[in-house]
Amino acid sequence: MTYFKSIALFIKASILVFALISCGMMRRHTTSDFAVMSDVKELNGLYLNRMDRISILSCFNIKEYADFVTLASENPNEIKLIYHNDSTKQEVVFSGQMKQNYFEIYFSKKQFFIPLLYSSINVDRVRIGRSKDGKLLIRKFIDNSGNRLILAGGYSHETPYIFFHSCEYEYYMPIQKNELWGYSDSLGNIVISPKYDFATIFKHDVARVKLDGKWGLINKQGVEVIPLKYDKVFPFDTLSPPTFRVSIFGKIGVFDMNGNELIPVIYDHIDSYASQGLVRIRLKDKWGYASRTQVVIPAIYTETYSLMWTSESVQFLVKRNGKLYIADGDGYEYETYRGMATSKYQSGLWETRFPVLETKRKIQIEEQEICK
Repeated sequence: MTYFKSIALFIKASILVFALISCGMMRRHTTSDFAVMSDVKELNGLYLNRMDRISILSCFNIKEYADFVTLASENPNEIKLIYHNDSTKQEVVFSGQMKQNYFEIYFSKKQFFIPLLYSSINVDRVRIGRSKDGKLLIRKFIDNSGNRLILAGGYSHETPYIFFHSCEYEYYMPIQKNELWGYSDSLGNIVISPKYDFATIFKHDVARVKLDGKWGLINKQGVEVIPLKYDKVFPFDTLSPPTFRVSIFGKIGVFDMNGNELIPVIYDHIDSYASQGLVRIRLKDKWGYASRTQVVIPAIYTETYSLMWTSESVQFLVKRNGKLYIADGDGYEYETYRGMATSKYQSGLWETRFPVLETKRKIQIEEQEICK
């Protein structure tokens, strides 16, 4: 009889635990890393917006660029974010509640439960406070999960982010005077006189600036590295040393931080994300590929398909004049023939197309149809 009672107790306990989980009552969140704080106004100040690829603004679901963000609170239940997007000052107010040692804001809080049967949870929340060493600490919590009976799905995670106060930023600081932007050093001395419509922080000793509606790049002496004549100038990737994507009159190209043109400003499209170190480029209706420093496969193809890579190089299946070719990451083109797959990595069109090695030829940049 004791055995059956034990089984019954186990079943009851399992049902209780499952009910708690399905109702979201078993989640635990860390708050011990927040320092003592009693008023949201203690967070008031100017902060460096970015930490790697995460920003203060993105924690608040704001998809805009800014180098610095000011936190300001005028009453106990609100916090204001102030930042410059391009040359425009933005102010966004969020309502929340002061808890023990942190300020809590919910962007979404939807939960529906039928215990043991069904649950749906959609929660988006931030908790903002101070870390033990005095930095800005934001804990971002997202829960998009649920269950049907014993089948659970979705995701739930909480991530802490640390951001620095502007006084810890030791490089040239963008400043604004009489609605014009320039730079000061860490002591507040003006080093580049305010004359720009907008100025961003220095990275790798160069900074993007805007004047008369046009963008360019300057060095720490205030010398133009990329002329201030482009509609847009922004980082091409996150590698070092940096390269910069520029655009003017709808045409796109890439420069290095010394002002050297790496990819001519003639293309109508350059992909934002690289695959095996290469991005697609488009010139009118023709496609090719480029690395971060040069055009590798000129834009002469009407279609591009899947890619594969071997121990020698990356390869692409491409089409021009109605015929399929293979182009590789070294800028060579091969005619193709039909054959059977010899590798588990070959699939789709790759099962029927292989390079004719004796047709190897170097693709010439002059083959592109460049609009004069």
